Parts: sequence; structure tokens; C-alpha cells
Amino acid sequence: MCGIIYAKNLVDNNPVNNLVKILYQNQKERGQQGFGFVGLNNEQISTYRATDEKGIIKYLNEYHYDEIIFHHRLPTSTENTLKSTHPFVVEIADKKYYFMHNGIIQNADKLKEKHSKKGIVYASLALEQSEGKEWASFNDSEALAWEFCLWLLNKKKKIEAEGSVAFVCLETNKKTHRALKLYFYRNDGAPLKIYKDKTLFLLSSEGSYAEAKKNWLYFWDYQKRHIRRYKFLEIQNPKVFSFNKYDYSFFDNGVDDPNSEFDLLAMKDEIMVLEQERDYLLCVGKYVEAEAIDDEIEDLKEQLKEAKKLLNAQSLDNLLME
Repeated sequence: MCGIIYAKNLVDNNPVNNLVKILYQNQKERGQQGFGFVGLNNEQISTYRATDEKGIIKYLNEYHYDEIIFHHRLPTSTENTLKSTHPFVVEIADKKYYFMHNGIIQNADKLKEKHSKKGIVYASLALEQSEGKEWASFNDSEALAWEFCLWLLNKKKKIEAEGSVAFVCLETNKKTHRALKLYFYRNDGAPLKIYKDKTLFLLSSEGSYAEAKKNWLYFWDYQKRHIRRYKFLEIQNPKVFSFNKYDYSFFDNGVDDPNSEFDLLAMKDEIMVLEQERDYLLCVGKYVEAEAIDDEIEDLKEQLKEAKKLLNAQSLDNLLME
């Protein structure tokens, strides 16, 4: 399980960074070990990767874009390293593709073997050691990335990948660095939500908006500025149980002690998310909604202040009793 987020401002050059951070907060339980995003602005394309949340949020705060493709990872095939984070970049002829995937490819080993015979070397390939033995590991999503790009350029008749699939893939001109198409797809094994109005175009793994239609490949046409259905595409999902090779932790807002330090941290997180949402609403001119959220932030800050006082008092009582 991983998370995908895509946000594009359809009106002006105002950044979507805060919006991406809000969407991430809503689905961060889908993965917090390995992050990456592609930022687009004024025909410039930049890629950022980080192994932890703090690192990727730093990039989102420093570099602003009016279009962002974001991925957060829960490791299932390779450990949490920069080499295994998305996007995976595939270069073929005059095209360059930035690929992000949510799901598990169950026949990735066979695909890698076939790709290796064609001279393809995976960027995520790494050597690992355990009990004195050494073996090669790679990210299964990169196998799907190559399958899709080879198929898209008619170098394969069909995509042989099998498993749960939701992906977003940006196609660019390698020489001019201009974005050409943004492909997106899901089969019945992975979610991908879609929202579009006159101001925003969004894709995400979670959300209250509509699910993208399964087994159809769509793309955003940058020249004509609208979504187009490309063709029917069925990537098989064999329903075979898959397991994770790597341990990971889930994000949990729940706490047993309402006056614990963990609860204070949860309140701080909630305030941060609300502040990001307020700032975004201010950016797009929704001042009434922003003011309502600002009132909620002030209430939470007062609660946080009282909770700190109570926690400090309890700590003092405990010291006096010892």
C-alpha cells in the first residue's frame, strides 16, 4: 500500500504545495517510508526524493509549483532507500517518463529477467546482505514502469505485469523538457480518486470524490488542456495474497491518555494541517472559509495551552509523591 497525489492549478501560477500537504495528511497512513515528488512550473520539471517525511516536507516548503505529482511509500519489495523511492524515470528515444505506482506487482521477478535480457538496468537495484548471504533486490514498481513505457511506445504488444495497480505517469520531451501528457490508470486492485473543476485537477489514493473508471487509460492533454480517454487497458490482478518483506509502522492519531504527551503532539499535528488548509483557502480567495478555519485553529491552540498546564501540574504532583 502506497499513496499517490496529483494536483494541478488550472487558473494561474499559484502553487499547489499546501494543497498537496493537506491531501497527504488525509491519506498518510498509506505509507510514511520513502517519499518523492515531481514539480512543474513554467515548463520546468524538478524531482525531489527523501526517505522520511521531514525531508520531503522541507522540499515542499522551499520549492513552489503549480503542478505536483507526489508519492509516499509503504515498502513491500525493497527497503526504504532513495533508490527505491518514486518516481522511477524511464528514458526511451526522445521521451522521458516519470512513473509513480500504488500496488504490488506479483510477477516482477520474471519481468526483470526479461528486461535484463534487453539491456535494461533498474535504477532501484541494490545489493542486500543477510546471514552472510548477498542478493539483489529491486522495487517491483519499476518493473511495471518499464512494461508500461515499452507498451506505450509500441515496443510490446501487451503489458505482462500482474497485480494491484494504480499509477500516474508524466510523459515529457527529453530535449525540450516540456510536459506532453499525464497518464493515469487503475485496475480493480488499487484505488485512484479523481476530481476536476474550472480551477483544479486532482488525483489521489483517498478522498470523497469519484473513483477513476477501472481498466481505462486516461491522460491529461497539455496542449488542449483537457482529460482524454486513451484506450481500454486490462492489467491482470490475480488476487494472490502478497506479503511485505520489510517492517513498517502505521500512523495512529489515537491515544489512550487524553492528557498525555502523545495527545499534545496529535493536537499540534491537527493545528498544522488546519493552518495549511487555511493558507490554501487564502491563496484561492476563499476568505470566509479561511476565517472559519482560523477560528478553529485558535480554539485548538487554547485547548493545547490548557492541556500543557494540566500535564505540567500532573508531572509536578508525581515528583512530590516520589
